[in-house]
Amino acid sequence: MKKIVLIYSFIVFLCLNISAQEESKNNISLGLFIGEGTGILTNFNFNKSLNLEWNIAYHELFYKYKYTTKYKHITNPQYDDIYSSSILFKYRNSITNDSKLNYSFAIGTQIRFLKGFYATPITIPPDLIVIDDPEKRNKIDLGISSFIGLDYQLNKKFSLFADAGIYLEILDEFLWKNVQFRTGILYKLN
Repeated sequence: MKKIVLIYSFIVFLCLNISAQEESKNNISLGLFIGEGTGILTNFNFNKSLNLEWNIAYHELFYKYKYTTKYKHITNPQYDDIYSSSILFKYRNSITNDSKLNYSFAIGTQIRFLKGFYATPITIPPDLIVIDDPEKRNKIDLGISSFIGLDYQLNKKFSLFADAGIYLEILDEFLWKNVQFRTGILYKLN
Protein backbone atom coordinates (compact mmCIF):
# COMPACT_ATOMS: atom_id res chain seq x y z
CA MET A 1 0.00 0.00 0.00
CA LYS A 2 2.84 2.40 0.84
CA LYS A 3 4.46 1.76 -2.54
CA ILE A 4 1.21 2.52 -4.39
CA VAL A 5 0.67 5.77 -2.46
CA LEU A 6 4.30 6.73 -3.12
CA ILE A 7 3.93 6.07 -6.86
CA TYR A 8 0.68 8.08 -7.03
CA SER A 9 2.28 10.96 -5.14
CA PHE A 10 5.34 10.92 -7.39
CA ILE A 11 3.23 11.09 -10.56
CA VAL A 12 1.09 13.95 -9.19
CA PHE A 13 4.13 15.98 -8.11
CA LEU A 14 5.86 15.32 -11.44
CA CYS A 15 2.81 16.59 -13.31
CA LEU A 16 2.56 19.67 -11.10
CA ASN A 17 6.20 20.42 -11.85
CA ILE A 18 5.69 20.03 -15.59
CA SER A 19 2.54 22.16 -15.46
CA ALA A 20 4.34 24.90 -13.53
CA GLN A 21 7.08 25.10 -16.16
CA GLU A 22 4.73 25.47 -19.11
CA GLU A 23 4.18 29.08 -20.20
CA SER A 24 0.68 28.81 -21.67
CA LYS A 25 -2.54 29.54 -19.78
CA ASN A 26 -5.20 27.05 -18.67
CA ASN A 27 -2.78 24.34 -17.49
CA ILE A 28 -5.00 22.98 -14.72
CA SER A 29 -8.70 22.12 -14.74
CA LEU A 30 -10.96 21.22 -11.83
CA GLY A 31 -14.20 19.32 -12.22
CA LEU A 32 -17.15 17.49 -10.71
CA PHE A 33 -18.78 14.35 -12.10
CA ILE A 34 -21.64 11.97 -11.39
CA GLY A 35 -22.33 8.51 -12.75
CA GLU A 36 -21.17 5.03 -11.75
CA GLY A 37 -18.89 6.89 -9.36
CA THR A 38 -19.44 10.43 -8.14
CA GLY A 39 -16.53 12.67 -7.28
CA ILE A 40 -14.04 15.38 -8.11
CA LEU A 41 -11.20 15.49 -10.62
CA THR A 42 -8.29 17.61 -11.68
CA ASN A 43 -6.52 17.69 -15.07
CA PHE A 44 -2.90 18.68 -15.59
CA ASN A 45 -2.38 19.63 -19.25
CA PHE A 46 0.94 18.75 -20.87
CA ASN A 47 -0.15 20.34 -24.16
CA LYS A 48 -3.38 20.92 -26.07
CA SER A 49 -4.02 17.21 -26.68
CA LEU A 50 -2.42 15.32 -23.79
CA ASN A 51 -3.23 15.61 -20.09
CA LEU A 52 -3.14 13.66 -16.86
CA GLU A 53 -6.33 13.29 -14.83
CA TRP A 54 -6.49 12.47 -11.14
CA ASN A 55 -9.90 11.77 -9.61
CA ILE A 56 -11.40 10.67 -6.32
CA ALA A 57 -14.86 9.08 -6.34
CA TYR A 58 -17.52 7.50 -4.17
CA HIS A 59 -19.39 4.60 -5.74
CA GLU A 60 -22.69 2.93 -4.88
CA LEU A 61 -25.03 5.88 -5.47
CA PHE A 62 -26.94 4.19 -8.26
CA TYR A 63 -26.50 0.43 -7.86
CA LYS A 64 -24.76 -2.33 -5.91
CA TYR A 65 -22.22 -4.64 -7.52
CA LYS A 66 -23.50 -8.20 -7.82
CA TYR A 67 -20.92 -10.47 -6.21
CA THR A 68 -23.43 -13.21 -5.40
CA THR A 69 -24.34 -14.05 -8.99
CA LYS A 70 -20.77 -13.93 -10.29
CA TYR A 71 -18.83 -15.59 -7.44
CA LYS A 72 -20.69 -18.68 -6.27
CA HIS A 73 -17.81 -19.88 -4.05
CA ILE A 74 -18.10 -16.81 -1.78
CA THR A 75 -20.80 -16.65 0.88
CA ASN A 76 -22.03 -13.43 2.49
CA PRO A 77 -20.26 -11.08 0.03
CA GLN A 78 -21.25 -7.75 1.54
CA TYR A 79 -19.60 -4.35 1.87
CA ASP A 80 -20.60 -0.92 3.02
CA ASP A 81 -19.08 1.54 0.55
CA ILE A 82 -16.58 1.76 -2.29
CA TYR A 83 -14.16 4.66 -2.70
CA SER A 84 -11.73 4.97 -5.60
CA SER A 85 -8.89 7.07 -6.92
CA SER A 86 -7.65 7.02 -10.52
CA ILE A 87 -4.76 8.43 -12.46
CA LEU A 88 -5.56 8.50 -16.19
CA PHE A 89 -3.52 9.56 -19.19
CA LYS A 90 -5.94 11.28 -21.55
CA TYR A 91 -5.67 12.14 -25.25
CA ARG A 92 -8.12 14.83 -26.37
CA ASN A 93 -8.68 16.39 -29.80
CA SER A 94 -11.36 18.43 -31.51
CA ILE A 95 -13.61 16.83 -34.11
CA THR A 96 -12.97 19.66 -36.59
CA ASN A 97 -10.65 22.69 -36.45
CA ASP A 98 -13.34 25.22 -35.46
CA SER A 99 -15.51 22.86 -33.42
CA LYS A 100 -16.18 23.24 -29.70
CA LEU A 101 -16.91 19.50 -29.54
CA ASN A 102 -13.94 17.29 -28.60
CA TYR A 103 -13.41 13.54 -28.30
CA SER A 104 -11.09 11.84 -25.83
CA PHE A 105 -9.48 8.51 -24.92
CA ALA A 106 -8.17 7.79 -21.42
CA ILE A 107 -6.43 4.86 -19.73
CA GLY A 108 -4.82 4.47 -16.34
CA THR A 109 -4.86 2.80 -12.95
CA GLN A 110 -7.59 2.80 -10.34
CA ILE A 111 -7.36 1.89 -6.67
CA ARG A 112 -10.61 0.90 -4.96
CA PHE A 113 -11.13 0.82 -1.21
CA LEU A 114 -14.03 -1.37 -0.08
CA LYS A 115 -15.02 -0.36 3.42
CA GLY A 116 -16.59 -3.04 5.60
CA PHE A 117 -16.15 -5.89 3.11
CA TYR A 118 -16.68 -9.39 4.43
CA ALA A 119 -16.87 -12.76 2.78
CA THR A 120 -16.21 -16.37 3.67
CA PRO A 121 -14.57 -18.47 0.96
CA ILE A 122 -15.76 -22.06 0.89
CA THR A 123 -12.71 -24.32 0.60
CA ILE A 124 -13.94 -27.24 2.73
CA PRO A 125 -15.31 -30.63 1.65
CA PRO A 126 -19.02 -30.51 0.74
CA ASP A 127 -20.09 -33.02 3.45
CA LEU A 128 -18.52 -31.09 6.33
CA ILE A 129 -20.83 -28.83 8.35
CA VAL A 130 -19.33 -25.55 9.57
CA ILE A 131 -20.61 -22.43 11.23
CA ASP A 132 -20.48 -19.57 8.77
CA ASP A 133 -18.83 -16.68 10.61
CA PRO A 134 -17.59 -14.10 8.08
CA GLU A 135 -14.82 -11.72 9.01
CA LYS A 136 -15.42 -8.05 8.32
CA ARG A 137 -12.40 -6.17 6.96
CA ASN A 138 -11.42 -3.36 4.63
CA LYS A 139 -10.25 -4.40 1.19
CA ILE A 140 -8.11 -2.69 -1.45
CA ASP A 141 -8.38 -3.55 -5.16
CA LEU A 142 -6.14 -2.39 -8.01
CA GLY A 143 -7.29 -2.27 -11.60
CA ILE A 144 -7.10 -0.66 -15.03
CA SER A 145 -9.65 1.94 -15.99
CA SER A 146 -10.30 3.21 -19.52
CA PHE A 147 -12.73 5.73 -21.00
CA ILE A 148 -13.85 7.17 -24.31
CA GLY A 149 -15.76 10.40 -24.21
CA LEU A 150 -16.97 13.70 -25.60
CA ASP A 151 -16.71 17.19 -24.19
CA TYR A 152 -18.26 20.45 -25.28
CA GLN A 153 -16.67 23.82 -24.51
CA LEU A 154 -19.30 26.28 -23.30
CA ASN A 155 -16.75 29.12 -23.20
CA LYS A 156 -13.04 29.55 -22.46
CA LYS A 157 -13.44 28.50 -18.82
CA PHE A 158 -16.24 25.90 -18.68
CA SER A 159 -16.85 22.66 -20.55
CA LEU A 160 -19.27 19.75 -20.16
CA PHE A 161 -18.14 16.14 -20.62
CA ALA A 162 -19.53 12.61 -20.79
CA ASP A 163 -17.40 9.44 -20.64
CA ALA A 164 -18.07 5.71 -20.83
CA GLY A 165 -15.59 2.96 -20.16
CA ILE A 166 -14.69 -0.18 -18.27
CA TYR A 167 -12.84 -1.09 -15.08
CA LEU A 168 -10.81 -4.34 -15.01
CA GLU A 169 -9.36 -5.54 -11.74
CA ILE A 170 -5.85 -6.98 -11.97
CA LEU A 171 -4.78 -7.93 -8.42
CA ASP A 172 -7.30 -10.01 -6.52
CA GLU A 173 -9.00 -13.38 -6.37
CA PHE A 174 -12.26 -11.95 -7.76
CA LEU A 175 -10.93 -10.07 -10.81
CA TRP A 176 -14.20 -8.18 -11.19
CA LYS A 177 -15.01 -5.86 -14.06
CA ASN A 178 -17.77 -3.35 -14.51
CA VAL A 179 -18.93 -0.65 -16.88
CA GLN A 180 -18.14 2.91 -15.85
CA PHE A 181 -19.95 6.05 -16.95
CA ARG A 182 -19.83 9.65 -15.84
CA THR A 183 -20.90 13.11 -16.85
CA GLY A 184 -19.74 16.39 -15.40
CA ILE A 185 -18.37 19.88 -15.72
CA LEU A 186 -14.78 21.20 -15.93
CA TYR A 187 -13.49 24.62 -14.94
CA LYS A 188 -10.14 25.74 -16.39
CA LEU A 189 -7.79 27.68 -14.12
CA ASN A 190 -5.23 30.18 -15.43
